[in-house]
Amino acid sequence: MVQLLRFVTLDVFTTQPYSGNPLGVVFLPDSPTPISQAQKHQIAAEFNLSETIFIHPSSPASSERKIDIFTTTEELPFAGHPTIGAVSWFLQHSPHEHDKTNFQTLITKAGPFAISQVPSGAVAAKIAHNVHIHSSTFWLQELMRIHPSLLPFADPLKDTFPVFSIVKGMSQVFVELSSLEALAAVEAPLGGEVIPCKSVAEGGYLDAGWDGSGLIVIYFYVRGVYDEVTGKRVIRSRMFLRNFEDPATGSAASGLSAYLALMDASANSAFEYDIIQGVEMGRRSDISVAVTVAADGQGKKVESVELRGNAVPVMAGELVL
Repeated sequence: MVQLLRFVTLDVFTTQPYSGNPLGVVFLPDSPTPISQAQKHQIAAEFNLSETIFIHPSSPASSERKIDIFTTTEELPFAGHPTIGAVSWFLQHSPHEHDKTNFQTLITKAGPFAISQVPSGAVAAKIAHNVHIHSSTFWLQELMRIHPSLLPFADPLKDTFPVFSIVKGMSQVFVELSSLEALAAVEAPLGGEVIPCKSVAEGGYLDAGWDGSGLIVIYFYVRGVYDEVTGKRVIRSRMFLRNFEDPATGSAASGLSAYLALMDASANSAFEYDIIQGVEMGRRSDISVAVTVAADGQGKKVESVELRGNAVPVMAGELVL
């Protein structure tokens, strides 16, 4: 017997359809026979988007909503635009009033996220973070090998770049570029190469206990860019995974914000970052991250990371299981 699943698509980190980062949203049935991981992979591959989320059934009285996050090839413990997409769906777009009134916590494989709406009208999720700056760094020579389009802009760059994890399984190499011209020159990694999630002992970049499944992505950014749309000084960013450019990478934006807050030499404890991604590919995404830090015996520690954004519905329908 053919089973049909309801779905919608959202454009995330935008208030305009056909901008931002598309997200597939599939509603799992309340059935004694659960949908397998293999079936979720098939559905995510059919959508062929950077991520697809699967929303588990829940009691109307429950304050929790659970999601699974899949790329076309793997399951992720956490990703930013699926998180904001899910929160926006429940708080702003769901046809069920109990979603808008009862929903307080989003459950992901990375942990529970407290959710809210902020005065700007955007939705927000407190990210269940476990930040870590790895002892190994990523070398400029290796960056030029993978991204040879940056060779003309190599001179002002540092020799090494930090490797940072926002949670285990979601790690980033942060490459600060000197200009928007350099940012525009970034192309997909040579041969669609992916940095392996290996420990330093195995020839990788991650400290012991942080290797295994997940992703390491290179996140390119330029600070202090004047944005004509908002009138603010913002961070402009880009990220490629294999041969695909991501219009908005909320996990990397959260990681970068946490890293910049930790590296800030001021006595501030609260930071807000506006990050604009996807401009070069015609899908502008507006990402905001608020970070709080506190001093401990070893310097600073991240107390909270709140990811903020909007999402708009684009399509709705049914798919065949």
